Amino acid sequence: MMLTNQNPLLRELAARGEEMSFDLGGLLFNAAVDAQALAIVKCRDTAHLSSVIRVASEHGTPMAVLGGGHDLSGRGFVKDNLILDLRALSSVTTDSDSMTVTIGGGTLSGDLIENLPPHLVSPLGTVSTVGVTGLALCGGYGRLTSSLGLTSDTLERAEVVLADGTIAIASEEDDHDLLWAIRGGGSGFGVVTSCRLKLHHMPEVLISMHIYPMEHAHRILLLCQDLIDLHPTDLNLFMGFMTGPNGQPVLFVSPTWTGDRNIGEALVGDLQADKSALTVQNGWMPYKMTFDKEAEKAWPKGRNYSLPTQTVQRLDRETVEILIQAALNFTSPFSALVIHDFHGVATRIAPTATAFPLRSAHFVIEIISAWDGVANGQISDHLAWANAVSASLGTVSLPGGYPNLLSPHEGERARQFFGGSAERLKAIKSRVDPDDLFRSATGRIPT
Repeated sequence: MMLTNQNPLLRELAARGEEMSFDLGGLLFNAAVDAQALAIVKCRDTAHLSSVIRVASEHGTPMAVLGGGHDLSGRGFVKDNLILDLRALSSVTTDSDSMTVTIGGGTLSGDLIENLPPHLVSPLGTVSTVGVTGLALCGGYGRLTSSLGLTSDTLERAEVVLADGTIAIASEEDDHDLLWAIRGGGSGFGVVTSCRLKLHHMPEVLISMHIYPMEHAHRILLLCQDLIDLHPTDLNLFMGFMTGPNGQPVLFVSPTWTGDRNIGEALVGDLQADKSALTVQNGWMPYKMTFDKEAEKAWPKGRNYSLPTQTVQRLDRETVEILIQAALNFTSPFSALVIHDFHGVATRIAPTATAFPLRSAHFVIEIISAWDGVANGQISDHLAWANAVSASLGTVSLPGGYPNLLSPHEGERARQFFGGSAERLKAIKSRVDPDDLFRSATGRIPT
């Protein structure tokens, strides 16, 4: 309460009877983040959020949004920020006739997939506790990217509370520029309280999971590149390295097939028939079954994480060798390398059609260093491993990086990523947030 008495904004919010909290414990996924904030305000609906933003704007107070809390950098949780808690704005309304779904700004991926009809899908990420809106604002790679595009590519309309508290509609008919910006351009343009996403008819997908020992990793990853070259649209590959049950690193390869049943089953059969493979999953199933909450426990909320990323054009011999050496040198049994593919349908969208300009085929590689306290080695060792792997991959990587996963200190990489989109994004930002009150946003381009 002392903080409330000392800060004019907090005094005003308290006088209005706002529900505020100063307890930041457990809000963020990454325990390595030193979470701070001016206060957290629980927002009930769009009108309430608008009024809170208006007051904060009048005081010139910077703001950030809490949705799923999965920003690994926790960039919004700094001492001067008023945190707008959107978790109560969770809703899912499906319109099967128009093949769309409208969701609240605090809706998690798991909430969405559980409430969709079984034959309709929305391409999402790979973790059920990630907020859909935050995922979409910077892109959204997942198991259906090659077949259906990024999450941001499905965004048709959004209700956005701007920095002065006014409400804008981002759509082709109302504010085309704002819609363009929030389709992959980051979260710094306002607070999305609801959005409409395009749905696709897809009753089943073919999913399998194969584990390979390290001595076969080089051959299998080159094979995976060949398979994607042959099937860039129907085949999505989620793969990488993790520590196996015996404490040694292993390669995992998990195809998602959306095309002809016979071709898909033959492809999976070939992966399964490899003498080195251990197959732990294989079959046709609804897309929502790709979200495995038990598997997600391998990287739980509350653990310490460092997650640099790099983007490579292909899984060639040099890249594969860097990945194998990185896995052999894991400093923690919780660390991993995760590879997301981007091919097919996602590459057919023009680079200028949305703010997400990288439309050539590529892979995003997450370098996940994870540890519990210091029991698994010194923290500096884990950070040094992640940074060294990132530097090695940087020698074969494309410029820039995936904005959703760039740290607040990688603004220049964000600028490189957006390239020709950067100036248009900065112009739209100046229009909707001239005082830069949403300055802790993902995808931030240095001024």
